[in-house]
Amino acid sequence: KDKMKSGFLKLLNIDQVGLEDFDEDELDMPDAAAGSIGGATKDNTLEGDDALREDVKRRQREAARFIVNAANLIGPVMDKTPVAGYDWVIDSLNQHGFPRIGSELEIAKASFFLKRKEFDQAITVLKKFERKEPSLMACAATNLSFLYFLEAEHGSAEKYADIAVKADRYNARALVNKGNCMFMNDDFERAKEIYLEAIGVSADCLEAIYNLGLVNMHIGRMQEALLAFDKLHSITTVNCEVMWQLGDIHEKLGNDARAHEWFSLIISSPKGRPTDPGVLARLANLFNKAGDETQAFHYHLESYRYWPVDMNVITWLGIYYVKQEMYEAAIPFFARAAQIEPSEVKWKLMVASCFRRMGSYPQALKMYEDIHRSHPNDIECVRYLITICKEMKQPYDHYAAHLRKLERIQEAHGIGSEGGGGGGGGGGR
Repeated sequence: KDKMKSGFLKLLNIDQVGLEDFDEDELDMPDAAAGSIGGATKDNTLEGDDALREDVKRRQREAARFIVNAANLIGPVMDKTPVAGYDWVIDSLNQHGFPRIGSELEIAKASFFLKRKEFDQAITVLKKFERKEPSLMACAATNLSFLYFLEAEHGSAEKYADIAVKADRYNARALVNKGNCMFMNDDFERAKEIYLEAIGVSADCLEAIYNLGLVNMHIGRMQEALLAFDKLHSITTVNCEVMWQLGDIHEKLGNDARAHEWFSLIISSPKGRPTDPGVLARLANLFNKAGDETQAFHYHLESYRYWPVDMNVITWLGIYYVKQEMYEAAIPFFARAAQIEPSEVKWKLMVASCFRRMGSYPQALKMYEDIHRSHPNDIECVRYLITICKEMKQPYDHYAAHLRKLERIQEAHGIGSEGGGGGGGGGGR
C-alpha cells in the first residue's frame, strides 16, 4: 500500500514540458473520468490554435487519463477502508493541482456508497457539487437527480435532471430521471416521449425500456407495454421483474395460459424465485379460475407458508377448509386473520362459527360472548348467541330483547348493521 501511494505521488509529480502554461479546466476530461457525466465531447480547439498547442492538449488529456485510471484503481484498496483510500487520493489530487480530477474521484466515491446502499453518505458527497461551478455540478447532476427522486423531492430531482440533460443531451440515464419526474407529475404522455428519447440515445438502456412498459400499462396501452417488456426479456433473458410484468399483462388481457407460463417461469428458472409468495398466489388464482381447486389449494398453501399475512390467501384457505367441512383446519386461518385485522369482527365470528359447526358449543358460546362484550351493537353476533343458546338449552331472553332493540335502531336509520355487512363480505371471498 505504501508503494501504491509512492507510485501515485510520483505520477502526479511528473513534469511535462509545455504544460506549465495551461490550466486544467481548459481541457476536456477523458471518458474514463467521466463517470456519470455521459461521455459527450466538445471541440475546445480555439481559432488560431497551431499544431504545437494541439499536441500539448493531446498530451495533457493523455496524462489526465493515466492519472484518473490510476486513482480509480488504487482508491478503494490502498488504505484501511475504501473511503479512507478515496479521501487520500482526492486530497493528493487537490494538493498537486488537479481539482477537476479530484471532483471525478468524489463522484467515484459517491458511486461506491451507492453500491453499498449507503444513500445518506452518497447524498452528502454529491450535494457538495451544488456549491461548485456549473461544469462540475453537471458531472454529479444525474446521480443527484436520482437521489432526490428516492427522497421524493421531485422538484429538485427534475431540476438536476434538466441540468444533466442540458450538459449532455445524449445522457440516457439523465433522460430516464427526467421521465420519472414527469411520471410522478402525472404527465404520462410526456414521460413516454422522454423514455422513447432515452431508448433512441441508447437502445439497450434497460431502465428506459422497463419504465416505458410501466407508463404504457398506466395509460392502458397494454399491447405497447407487452412489446416493451418482450424486448426487455430478449435482452435480460431471465429477469424476475420483467417476467412478472409479462405475466401480469397477459392476465389483464385475458390470456391466462400465457400468464401461467410466465409466472411458472419465475418459480422454476434456475435464477428465479421459487419461494416468492406473490408469484405463488398469482398461480393459485390462475388455477382457481381454471377450476383446478387442488392445484389452487397447493399454491395458496405454499404462498401462506412463505408469507403468512396475505389476507386474500388466508381468506381463501379458510373458506376452502370450511367448504370441505374441515372446520378444525379452518380455525387457525381465521384466527390469524383476526390477529392481522383486530378491528374486523367477522374473523372472530368465523372462528366461533367453526367451533359451533364442530360441536364445540362451550367454546363457541364463550367466543360469541367475548365478541358481544367488545362489539355490543353487532347484530350478527347477537343472532348467533340466540341460536347457540337455544341449541344448548340456555336462557336467551336478554339477547332476544337486545336484538329487537338493535333491529328497531337499524330500521329507524335504514342502514345495515356493523356485523352483518362484515360477515357477508368475508363469506363471499
